[in-house]
Amino acid sequence: MSSAFDATQDWMRIKDLALRAGISRYTIHYYLREDLLPPPLKTGPTRALYTGVHLDCLRLIRELREVQGMSIAAVRQEVKIRFGDQWRIAKSPSAIRGSNARIGAKGKQQRQRIIETALDIFSRNGYHRSHVRHITEALHISQGTFYKYFENKHDLLVTVFDHMIQELANTDEEISKEPSPVERTRARGRAFFRFYGKYHKIFDIIREESIGQESRPELSVHVIYRKILGQVASDLIDAREKGLIPDSQEDPELLSSLLFGALEFVYHRMLTEDIYSLEEVLDILARWIGVDLPD
Repeated sequence: MSSAFDATQDWMRIKDLALRAGISRYTIHYYLREDLLPPPLKTGPTRALYTGVHLDCLRLIRELREVQGMSIAAVRQEVKIRFGDQWRIAKSPSAIRGSNARIGAKGKQQRQRIIETALDIFSRNGYHRSHVRHITEALHISQGTFYKYFENKHDLLVTVFDHMIQELANTDEEISKEPSPVERTRARGRAFFRFYGKYHKIFDIIREESIGQESRPELSVHVIYRKILGQVASDLIDAREKGLIPDSQEDPELLSSLLFGALEFVYHRMLTEDIYSLEEVLDILARWIGVDLPD
């Protein structure tokens, strides 16, 4: 199922959205109250307009609720991972479609250059010591050009976070093709090593910026943790069912948290100390969960 926003989709009223989604308008209102759908564009006290992103969200919700049997809380997490940027409420039809729909190929390249430069500058200087002018000077562009693509520095940080989430999703898509759950888990360990090496300073920034902001889904490092831990827990369950690791009574979610916590701590040390090889670390963790490795 695609989570991409269809910028060519016509605006629609709630009754049209309900008809196309095959659900009642009361269900849509319930999902809005439960924060499962992005806010619509308000056109009056009792009127609002919806777009293709709302239809895509409703299709995803139905898949997660009816087919996978997920709870409302779990569905909310998945929807925010895939559509989180849409919660930044737009003021006009062109805005809610997202800047990418309007800026063209060169504009998209410029926007990506700003994101990549921000990653470098935020990592070197920290978030609060970095300013928009540092980014524009590094790229030799005007601040007016910057504000074509981002509202402010915080908006850029949220976009960097979305970029990280998308990279995780793309990596997971590749890893999921591996049939062995044990090899998938090892592949996740290698992928997270690369991801952590690239983004560990951004992790620290997001942790700092999200303190006391748990109700704001657009910027929370816990979204990354939940996504990774859920994948590892699923691999552990699959490995147990296939007899690849002992069928113990340990909670797979707790075990995945312990594995991930150990990896993150060791990876942090490996950034500054040449103490272990990556494969040595993965072998030790594999034996820890009961994988029978050859001598």
